[in-house]
Amino acid sequence: MTLDQLSDYPYLTYQYDDQLLHFAEEAINVGAIDKIVYLEDRGNMINLLSCTDGYNLGNGCIVKNFMHDNITAIPLKDGNLIQVGILTRQDRVLSEDLVLFIDLLKQALVKAAPKT
Repeated sequence: MTLDQLSDYPYLTYQYDDQLLHFAEEAINVGAIDKIVYLEDRGNMINLLSCTDGYNLGNGCIVKNFMHDNITAIPLKDGNLIQVGILTRQDRVLSEDLVLFIDLLKQALVKAAPKT
């Protein structure tokens, strides 16, 4: 799948407010998209993705029991690699609960990663 093949479909994305548009999560030039729908809530975006022909670009992870079954991850040909990470302060020690959460999150991302 290429971005050109998606040009007839609406691109769905969410943002918190107009001023943060340049901090969008997706690595895409939205200026080149003709049909774009901005939503203020990720849940609404997921619902629209599940019942329309709209699309979104992301890391391809589909989390079971969170995402609708009819949402599918399709690799984008010549797409950019999206890395998921965490930033921490050097002067702070992470709590055991936070370390456990990060470990569980990593495991969930591995399980949810697109199958190649």
